[in-house]
Amino acid sequence: MLRFQPRNHRRLRTLPRLAAALALTAATPLAATAAQGEADTSFETAIEGAPDELRGKLDLISELVKAKRDYVTTAALRRAARRDVEAFNNALQAAGYYAGSADFEVTAGEDDGSTKVVFTITPGPLFRVTGYNILYQDDAEGRPQTLEDAGIKTKGEADGATLREQQERFLTHLWNNGYPGAEIITRRVLAEFEKAEAEAVFVFVSGPRARFGKPRIDGAEHTDPTFIARLKTWKEGEEFDRAKMTAYTDRLRKTGIFSSVQVRAGQPEADGTAPIIVEVQERKRRTIGLGVSYSTSEGPGGRIFFEHRNVFGNAENIRVELKGSEIEQSASVTGTRPWPKLGGEAFANAAFSNETTDAFDARSFEVSGGVSKKWLKDRLETRGAIAFETSRIRNFSTDARTFQDERNYFVSTPLSVIWDSENDLLNPTKGFRASWNVTPYAGSDYFTQSEIGARGRVHFGENDVVTLAARMALGATIGSSFTDLPLNKRFYAGGGGSVRGYSYQEAGPLDADGDPLGGRSKIEGAFETRVKVMNNLQVAAFVDAGSVSTNSIPSFTDEYFVGYGGGLRYFSPIGPIRVDAAFPLDKRDSDSAFQIYIALGQPF
Repeated sequence: MLRFQPRNHRRLRTLPRLAAALALTAATPLAATAAQGEADTSFETAIEGAPDELRGKLDLISELVKAKRDYVTTAALRRAARRDVEAFNNALQAAGYYAGSADFEVTAGEDDGSTKVVFTITPGPLFRVTGYNILYQDDAEGRPQTLEDAGIKTKGEADGATLREQQERFLTHLWNNGYPGAEIITRRVLAEFEKAEAEAVFVFVSGPRARFGKPRIDGAEHTDPTFIARLKTWKEGEEFDRAKMTAYTDRLRKTGIFSSVQVRAGQPEADGTAPIIVEVQERKRRTIGLGVSYSTSEGPGGRIFFEHRNVFGNAENIRVELKGSEIEQSASVTGTRPWPKLGGEAFANAAFSNETTDAFDARSFEVSGGVSKKWLKDRLETRGAIAFETSRIRNFSTDARTFQDERNYFVSTPLSVIWDSENDLLNPTKGFRASWNVTPYAGSDYFTQSEIGARGRVHFGENDVVTLAARMALGATIGSSFTDLPLNKRFYAGGGGSVRGYSYQEAGPLDADGDPLGGRSKIEGAFETRVKVMNNLQVAAFVDAGSVSTNSIPSFTDEYFVGYGGGLRYFSPIGPIRVDAAFPLDKRDSDSAFQIYIALGQPF
């Protein structure tokens, strides 16, 4: 609470309403419309003389301007006008017009007999704060004595919102520099009306200076308390910093094993260390989920997964997933565990897949393990792993007119850098995603593959009625010839996640039998316009394009395959249900006339 207090009786006077005034420090609305038509009132209102930055706020806080009720007598109208005047005075003082005042006059109309209430605002000068005093109501050592000591710059604004923000920033500085028990007591302003200047006084209780102590865990049932303690973001004995305690809270929440996390500092002990009280509530440890999809080129598809969290009490996570469609069936087991010293996690994976496509038939098995770490508020992720895989590939040889089998063995070290600021997995509306993957292979052949991808969107209109979304992807293979590159390691384009309008893997060159050849590099791009026609319904129009080349790096002069179409997005409680119809722009004899895709989630 901020109060005015005079320096002397001759030059200053007290403004008793300021305590209430500073409650009106929220952002001024862009506009407020008088709703006089909502009640059958017989009066008009006008506000004259208000500063430009306060006009909308005064309309919003005025009881008479909003006219939510009838006033059957002039006395009732005057009482409401006096309440408005008091609110206007508070708003003036909260905005820094400390000498401002408001008044009103009620007059009867001459022609139609209606009554008019005219408010007159006399704002006076806009005050400036020329000094800031920091006061403490207790004793402690090492505390900052000025805003400058806390690194807070000022511009002399005298409005209540700015003064409150400055005091809260100073409090945060105390929290982050050894004073976990710091509190705001009050704030007041000493105003000098002759000069239109003021001095702000901020009053605090800092409590004793403290250092980090040991975490004290409460509520852990299946989780090892020592694991929770190992996730701490500070060293015991270092100066208390609330920012590190907040980072610790975030780290606990991101393990995914708690439904509730509360972290606070306890009272400092005799040695100056403050124990950190950690209260957690564990979430359910097991989840089962499923999903379905359909496309004319890939047929019906589905997946089911089982996830077990906190298996051994150290936030270990095991996920078993089964996927199936006409062209691919797969089973995988993935395990993850936080790595507190790294600030990331370790992961391992085993997967089996059976692919039956026009390009090849392949059965593959892969095991891998690695580590990942997130940076920059978890928006940037780096991953590194080592993997072993083996595949048996069967392909029909046109020359030999028979099937040929090929067995491959590879050891690889996939490396990834991923930037992800999107706000939702199925229906992102903010942020963008970009990734760069590099995988060197050694074994049956020696080569390196690299992929770059990015996607994002922009919105227009009220309530983001129009969305423009785009994505791109590039792939390259260095170190292997096209004929030596295994069929299941080649790049392909076409299908619901690639170039819509073409069958799976068929947006590229075909052999004499009409089967996809693939390539050592690829280019893909897509652009989509989405328009919201109802709160839960979007219509979309899109153009996709792709090119596959035998060159080791993408060639922007190769033939492009373009698909176009449109669809609907129904926003269900579980996410957008997508239905798209797509057509090839230059249809070949082997291409279908159209493709239909049904899935959960936006395409990008």
